[in-house]
Amino acid sequence: MCPPKESTRKNAGGPLTRGKLSADLAKLEPHKLAQTFDTRWVRVGDVEYDVTNFKHPGGSVIFYMLSNTGADATEAFNEFHMRSPKAWKMLKALPNRPAETPRSQDPDGPMLEDFAKWRAQLEKEGFFKPSIAHVAYRIAELAAMFALGCYIMSLGYPVVASIVFGAFFGARCGWVQHEGGHNSLTGNIWLDKRIQAATCGFGLSTSGDMWNQMHNKHHATPQKVRHDMDLDTTPAVAFFKTAVEDNRPRGFSRAWSRAQAWTFVPVTSGLLVQMFWIYVLHPRQVARKKNYEEASWMILSHVLRTATIKYAGGYSWPVAYLWFSFGNWIAYMYLFAHFSTSHTHLEVVPSDKHISWVNYAVDHTVDIDPSKGYVNWLMGYLNCQVIHHLFPDMPQFRQPEVSRRFVAFAKKWNLNYKVLTYYGAWKATFTNLDTVGQHYYKHGKAHAH
Repeated sequence: MCPPKESTRKNAGGPLTRGKLSADLAKLEPHKLAQTFDTRWVRVGDVEYDVTNFKHPGGSVIFYMLSNTGADATEAFNEFHMRSPKAWKMLKALPNRPAETPRSQDPDGPMLEDFAKWRAQLEKEGFFKPSIAHVAYRIAELAAMFALGCYIMSLGYPVVASIVFGAFFGARCGWVQHEGGHNSLTGNIWLDKRIQAATCGFGLSTSGDMWNQMHNKHHATPQKVRHDMDLDTTPAVAFFKTAVEDNRPRGFSRAWSRAQAWTFVPVTSGLLVQMFWIYVLHPRQVARKKNYEEASWMILSHVLRTATIKYAGGYSWPVAYLWFSFGNWIAYMYLFAHFSTSHTHLEVVPSDKHISWVNYAVDHTVDIDPSKGYVNWLMGYLNCQVIHHLFPDMPQFRQPEVSRRFVAFAKKWNLNYKVLTYYGAWKATFTNLDTVGQHYYKHGKAHAH
């Protein structure tokens, strides 16, 4: 039975609410929770906007930030839409009302005000300015890696060639498409989305549009239960000790949990995620939306890459496709394993709790050796996860320097800014996987709550 619908301003949770929702509301998925309100509001600054009948181009992530539940979307809106004048026009066209309480009354108000000033200074210094030379380098690097893989394949070393195709072409396509999805490559939204469609479709056989919808939910509320898609991974893997209970009802295996630290990279990431994404989830999304551009790139990925392997190595079509699949296995292991090191081992945020944009980034992601050039290269600059979550539209090659500068800001506001070594991040990730796996192996599945 659904809880009563909100119909008056008095009953709606104010944007400064930091308390918990009722037990019934806390159990609902964000889109289901949104349906319990007659009018849905999103707060940006000291204004609340009526989004009840608004069809958000970014999908249901808008329900993560309803001020009805106590959320404040100011920083999230500013960062996600900094390069989109159209988004600001759409926002201003919505029915609105003054917020009941000013943001200055928020306990984090002074820190957020100072953060806005620091951000403005970074923008003034050019940290948000894209570099066409850097984009050209990234694309040239992809072409060189693909050519290197073809050359090694022609020499008769298919395993080494597939590793190059996977780790140094496919995975690096993943880093580039990720940045294209955030519009931080060229700064031109249309062009960045074209680069994303090409690199995601041809390099990883998947849809950039589908990836955006999933990834934006992670960015809006990292490590938040029922919100962050990166936590919705059971029964394949559990990243925290109530994952089975708090995620959607699914099957459960104690034996599988015991081994999850060992199966996460080669099986869960390399096989299960890869095959589900490439052959089910992403093609289904492309078909539903009739996205012919992405469909073309995805088909080219299967056909042209396989043909290249066939003619470079002199293989039959079936054997060439097996090597194509082996390369994808390498790419997905590389990508998902590296992604996991930046946040999956950290504390989670309860589904009914709201924290500030800055606290989401600082408390629930980490930076990994931003001063080490080889780590920046291996992780496509996504080792600077704290800075990336603070400024998702900032060109990522600029983030190591911003990471260095952020130390002073964090110290000023007593923020727990965490910088791990590359080895330390891997250790934390797999220690957590093993700890959670052993927990479920010993105790089994708890009763859902």
